[in-house]
Parts: sequence; structure tokens; C-alpha cells
Amino acid sequence: MTIMRQNEVIIRVAGAAGDGVQSAGEILVRTFARSGLYATSYNYYQDIIRGGESWYQVRASDVKVKNQGDGLDILIALNQDGVERHTNPDINEGGASPLGKDGIAIFDNSIKNYTKRDTNYCPMPLADIAAKYSKNTLLKNTVGLGAAIAATGIDFNIFADVIRDQFGKKGEIAELNVKAAKEGYDYYLANFKPLGKKFKFGKKKYMISGGMAVALGAVAGGLKMYVAYPMTPASSALHFLAQHAKKYGVFVKIPEDEISAINTVIGANYAGVRAMTGSSGGGFALMTEAVGLSGMTEVPLVIYEAQRPGPSTGLPTKTEQGDLNQVLGASQGDFPRIVFAPGDIEEAFYLTREAMNIAEKYQTPVFVMSDLYLAEHYDTIDSFDLNFNIDHGLRAKDNEQDYKRYLITETGISPRAIPGQPGNMHNEDSDEHNEYGDVVSDAVTNPQDRIKMMQKRMRKLDTYIEEMKPTPTYRIQDAEYVIIQWGSTKGAVEEAIDILRAKGIKIGAIEVKNVFPLNPDIGTLLKNRKKILAVENNYSGQLSKYIAAQFLVKPELITKYDGEAFYPNALAEEIEVRIGKKKEVIRE
Repeated sequence: MTIMRQNEVIIRVAGAAGDGVQSAGEILVRTFARSGLYATSYNYYQDIIRGGESWYQVRASDVKVKNQGDGLDILIALNQDGVERHTNPDINEGGASPLGKDGIAIFDNSIKNYTKRDTNYCPMPLADIAAKYSKNTLLKNTVGLGAAIAATGIDFNIFADVIRDQFGKKGEIAELNVKAAKEGYDYYLANFKPLGKKFKFGKKKYMISGGMAVALGAVAGGLKMYVAYPMTPASSALHFLAQHAKKYGVFVKIPEDEISAINTVIGANYAGVRAMTGSSGGGFALMTEAVGLSGMTEVPLVIYEAQRPGPSTGLPTKTEQGDLNQVLGASQGDFPRIVFAPGDIEEAFYLTREAMNIAEKYQTPVFVMSDLYLAEHYDTIDSFDLNFNIDHGLRAKDNEQDYKRYLITETGISPRAIPGQPGNMHNEDSDEHNEYGDVVSDAVTNPQDRIKMMQKRMRKLDTYIEEMKPTPTYRIQDAEYVIIQWGSTKGAVEEAIDILRAKGIKIGAIEVKNVFPLNPDIGTLLKNRKKILAVENNYSGQLSKYIAAQFLVKPELITKYDGEAFYPNALAEEIEVRIGKKKEVIRE
């Protein structure tokens, strides 16, 4: 059962593609952030430009919110389908809750023939009010937003300033929108009751998406070049960097394809320029051979891999965690790689920043894995900690005598020379080589050179594991049951744990940010538990199988692969069933 909290509000804007649903939702997030509230969002949309079904959900509170949440307080329906669909308890939108009896449905009063259910309907002259100020029918969205602001008790002046910023230099149009919004605000207060929410407003927050966080993390980590071919959902990072390239001193290039992108980035890193690429599963598939080139030549490489459902084109506008096997097995042969999986916006920033250093320090490919949910939703933060030292790793000195680019060391890390550096002439080849970089298989293959080089490269993982920070956990100290979680399921898992803890169930989570190599401490964290569960947004439990093989455990899988993210209440109910604390409910 969903509990509606007095210090929290969930608003959903529903309509069709082209109705301005996303823009309206983002205005709400920005308004809450400037009001000093925490907010997060969820964008449900289809792969079309016009028509179909689309909605945007915003959850705000005076305490940190970790996911899109359960329940619904306010529905702004931009068409009749929106009214019907989001008040009907029999329709399940990937787990999203319909409007309940205490909720408010705001819609245009021209919508007449809808099925009345047990909720508060607030028909308003949205279109008529909008028509006073503009012929643009999308202005009715602003009127509806004004009504929602009135229902929540948020300061209208903050909302008005957000509108003005939205239109930038179009001052006259901005003021027309403000007037239309104010009329919607006043109309609602004159005819309907506010929700009665009580917020403790704090300091202004910053609104940021996962893709923006990845981009900013890379910039903070010394990024100088980003080369990528557009593909949803990795494109949000590309768009942000392209928009702010001059400000941050980053060269951004869109090449002809993903093969060109990754090879360009490898070339830039070879030359000493911190460069990065990004794509989704289908685009990354084209990059796999070049990943091996980075591994063999030991050239630093950072790849942002933002997942969406596959195979093939799959569901381009939906979310999933189905690419882990692909990333772990990308390119032929054995070579070290490091894989991060941030669980929220802040981790997306910090892990991407760290990836820039790690790639150069260990001279190996480093992946930052996200998904559509994390990449495209907006969240609020107080600030980022910008204290960070850029580490270029082990560099060769000028004019080294008898320079060996692939010097065999205990750590597996060899001194790296940059082209143009005085002296230090050497070869770097995609073929197996000796310490000097000379190919060992042209005439006669030297098996010992091969063995030494393979062992040298793989020792980097041992070195990295020794330097890894402890695996993060959530409420695990006295936990009888433990959940294995990775990536964007973090927020839903943590809230589900809070729900179950409130019922007296001792449960916690292991939050796997370092997907490869796995931290050995995971084995210790899994010991002496009544049951181990794994929550994944994919069909087969890709991380669960990997952990099972490494630590000889048998996690019980809870998976979701309908293209949508987990919801905390539904997840908590499923966990209760799995641990035997609740009988399974059969839903027809």
C-alpha cells in the first residue's frame, strides 16, 4: 500500500508526443529545486515525434528522494487519454500508480466523456485562458502548471522566474506565459482545495541529469576531447558537452560512425590528450575490436556505455541493464579492463571523474555503465565536491636510456612515453610484442615473450584490486537477508529496504559500483545470511551469475525487463514473498 507523505508530492504530466510533456515536467523539477526541495523525475515516452502516449513524473520532498516513487498526488492531463489512463487502477504503466482518492486531476474542461472514478477532478478552462495570451495551444500546459503550483503551495514567484529563464531572451513571450500561469494559479485557488502539503524549504538545489553528470565528471577529470556518434541514451552527455564545449575547453566531434569515434579517441589518448567516447549497446557493438586495441597497446581509454533494451534496436526509449555481458566480453582475448556502474546522479559524476584517472594510471580501457533511466532523468543535488587531483600515471622521463615501453614490473604498469617526448623512441603495435614494443610473431613466435607480456598486463588487475575502496552497503550491519544491487536500481532497492525495515524485517544491500573486477570483500559481506537476493533490470541476471561464479553463492533473482524501472513498493512486496514473509498475490 502506498503511503502519501505530507512532506512529499508526486506530479505527473500526461499527454502525447509533441504536447510538451517533457518540457512541462522539467519546469516543475527546476521550480522545486529553486524552492529548496529535493526532486527527481521519470520520463515515459515512445519512439515517435507526434502522437502516442507520453508522461513525465516528478517527485519532490524536503528530504532526499531516491527514485520516481509510488503513488500520485497531482495529474495534469493534456488530453482525454491522459485522464482515463492515469485514473484507471486496472492500467499498469510499467508499475506506475494511478491517481487515488486523495489525488487531484487537472485537465481542460472541454474533456467531458471520461469515466469518473474515486478521485478529485478539477476541470479548468486551460485552453480558454491560454487563448487570451497566445495562439500557441501548448500555452495551456503553462496554465495547468500554474494550477499545480497552487495545489502544492509553492511560491508562484519562483515558478514565474523559472518560466522567464526557460524563454531566455524572448522576454515578451515569457511574460505572456507568466500571466497565463498566474491566471491558472488563481483559478485553481478560487475553485479547488490545495493538497495541504507541508514542506520545510531549504537552500536552493541544482538540477542535473545523469548524462550531464557523466559529462561534468569527465570535464572535472581533465577531459579535453569527446568523440561520439549520437545514440540514445548516451546522447545526453554528447549534447551537453557540445553545448558547453567552449566553456569547458573540450573539443567535441561527431564522426561518421562508432568505429571512427573509438579509434579517434584511442589516437588522442596515445598522443597524451585525455579523450573519451560513448554509445549505447548497438553502437558499442561496433567498437569492440578497438577495445582490444586499447588493451594490447596499453593506451588509456574511457567509454561511457549507456544501456537500453536489446537485442538489435530493441526499445530505443526504454531502460534496461542488459549490456553487462557485452562489456565484460568486448573484444577477443584476455586483457584487463575496469568497469564502473554508478547508482545515482552523484556517483555518475564522481565515478566518471575517477575513470579518467584510472584509465591513465592503469593504461587500460575503463567503462562507465549507465542506462536510460539514470542517463535521462533529472535529479537535484546540493553541490559536487570539486577537490580532485589529476593523475597522469607513470610517465617515462625524457631521454631514458634503453627505454622499454612495456617494461615488466611488479604492478603490471609500465612507464608511458608521449609522442614528441625527447628520446624514448619505441613501437606500439596491435600485435603481441616484447618490452620494447617489437612484434614477437613476424618470423618466429617467442612463447616466453607472450607469457611474460600477458602476465604483465593482467597484473594490473591485481594492483587495482589492492587499491579498491570497500564495497558500499546499505543497512547491512544486522541484516539477515541481503540484496545484491548494481547501477540505477540503487534508489528503488534502498527505499524498498526502508519499507521492509519499518516492518521489522532485517534486510540490507550490497551496492556493486565496481562491476569488474569485483571487490573480494563481497564474499565476506555475503556470508551468514538467511537468503541472498539479486535485483536486476534484465532478463537473465547478468551480474548475479558473475557473482555466483566468483563467490560460489546462489542469489535468488528478482528481475524486470519490460523497459521500465523498478518501483519501491512493488519491489518490497516481491522481496517479502521471496523471503517467505508474505504470500504471493496472484494478479489476473
